[in-house]
Amino acid sequence: MILVNSHPIIVEGVVSLVSNNSAKLSSSELAMLWTIYIENTLSLSVLKYFLSIVEDQDIKSVIEYAFEISNKSVLQIEAILEIEQIPVPYGFSDSDVNLDAPRLYSDVFLCRYVEFMGRTAEVTYSLAHSTSARIDIRKLFHFFLVESAKLLDKAMDVSLEKGIFVRSPVISYPTHNEYVEKENFLSGFIGEKRPLTVIEITHIATNIESNSVGTALIMGFAQVAQSKEVKNYLAKGFEIGKKHIEVLSKVLLDDNISSPSTWDTDVPASTIAPFSDKLMMHHILTMNSASIGNYGASLGGSPRRDIGLHYVRFIGEVGNYATDGAEIMITNGWMEKPPHTVDRQQTMKPN
Repeated sequence: MILVNSHPIIVEGVVSLVSNNSAKLSSSELAMLWTIYIENTLSLSVLKYFLSIVEDQDIKSVIEYAFEISNKSVLQIEAILEIEQIPVPYGFSDSDVNLDAPRLYSDVFLCRYVEFMGRTAEVTYSLAHSTSARIDIRKLFHFFLVESAKLLDKAMDVSLEKGIFVRSPVISYPTHNEYVEKENFLSGFIGEKRPLTVIEITHIATNIESNSVGTALIMGFAQVAQSKEVKNYLAKGFEIGKKHIEVLSKVLLDDNISSPSTWDTDVPASTIAPFSDKLMMHHILTMNSASIGNYGASLGGSPRRDIGLHYVRFIGEVGNYATDGAEIMITNGWMEKPPHTVDRQQTMKPN
C-alpha cells in the first residue's frame, strides 16, 4: 500500500503511474476527477448521518460499504490532484452534517437510497472511464466502476431479502417475432394506442422509481431547510417529482400495468436539519442533472409520440427548476466553480 501525505492509496499502482506520467490531464479527465471528488465528499457527509441513525444491521453493512467506496475515491483523487499540482476542490465536510440530528428517514429508505446511489455511480464511472485516455486514470475509474457494481448488488440483495425491492412490471412472454408494419406504431394522440413495448415500460418504471426516491429525499430536505428560500425551492421540487410520478403511473395503468411503489411514508416528521442548506441544494441540483439525462435516454427509447411528449415536457420543467436552483446557489456563494480555460480576452487587455 502506497502512502501519499499519510493517506492510504487503495488502487494499486495508480499513484506510481501518475508520478511517472508526463502527459497532462485532459479536460475530460480533470472534469470527471473534479466532479467525482465533489460528489463523493457530499456522499460521505450523507452516509455519516445515515450510519448514525440506521438500526437494521444488514442495511448498515450496505451503507458502510458505500462509505468505504466514497472514502477511497476521495483519498485517491486528492492524491492525484496534489501530484498534478491542481487545487483540491472544497467539496463538503463535517461542517455540512449534524450527526446529532434525529432520524429523518427510515431504514427502508436508506437502503433504497444507497441502491439508487450505486446505480448512479455506475453511470458516472462508466462515462469517466470511457472518456479518459491516460492509463492511470482509466485504471482508477475502472476500479470504482467495479466497486459501484458491487455496491448495487449488495443493496439489491438486501432489498430482495427484506421484500422491499421494487421490480419492473412483468408482462406475458411473446410467442413470436414480428416487424413493425404500420406507422401507427409511432402514434399515441388520436385513436387506439398500441400496447407499450418492454423498452418503454422499463424507462417509465425506472423514472417512477427514481422520482419516488427523489421526492422522499426532497420531502425530508424541505422539512428541515433553514432558509425560507431554500425551503420553498425544495417544496416546488417535491411537487414536480410528484406530478411526474402521477403522469408516468397513468401511462402504465392505462395499459393495465401496475405502477412501482413510492416511498413518501418513509419520512418521519423531524424538523431538525442533519445537513446544511448548501449540501441539500447541491444534492438536488445533482439529481436534477441525472433526471434530465434519464429523461433524454427515455425519450430516445420511446417511439410512441404521447410518451415522448411527456419526456420533452419533463426535461423542460426540470431544466427550468435546475436554473432556479443554480441562481440560489450562486446568490448564497455555495456553487464551486469547476476548472476552466484561461480567459484570453481578459489576459490580452492592455494594462
